[in-house]
Amino acid sequence: MDWDDLATHLSTAGLAHVATADADGRPHVSKVAVVVDGRGLAFFTMRTSGKARNLAENPHIALMWDPAAEIYLSGDVELIDDVAEKTKLWESGLLPYDPVGFFGSPDNSDLLLVRIHPSRATMATADANGPRRDTWRR
Repeated sequence: MDWDDLATHLSTAGLAHVATADADGRPHVSKVAVVVDGRGLAFFTMRTSGKARNLAENPHIALMWDPAAEIYLSGDVELIDDVAEKTKLWESGLLPYDPVGFFGSPDNSDLLLVRIHPSRATMATADANGPRRDTWRR
């Protein structure tokens, strides 16, 4: 599977379960609206959220989408506080919701842009030939 095929599935997969862990390995899971942004993924969160605190300590992330296709993805993140970068995604039209209701504005000092640099993904689908698993690696 190539990135474009994976990105097509991800762009319509809906909300993702995101798993993080703090520096001591204590896990945290939540749901986020992840968007495909070029050769990576991105989402917004508040700096005070459990996932943001964990990612600041431990930049590794795992995500899972279901039910459109069962997709598992892992990678590393970059936490971005730059207002210009946040505004770029905010105004891109990629978000499946109006971010104002959740976050106020892109210059909110508590708002973080989380860029995911995927390293591996597995997608489980089924067709007339039965179940299938495809893997993508950076």
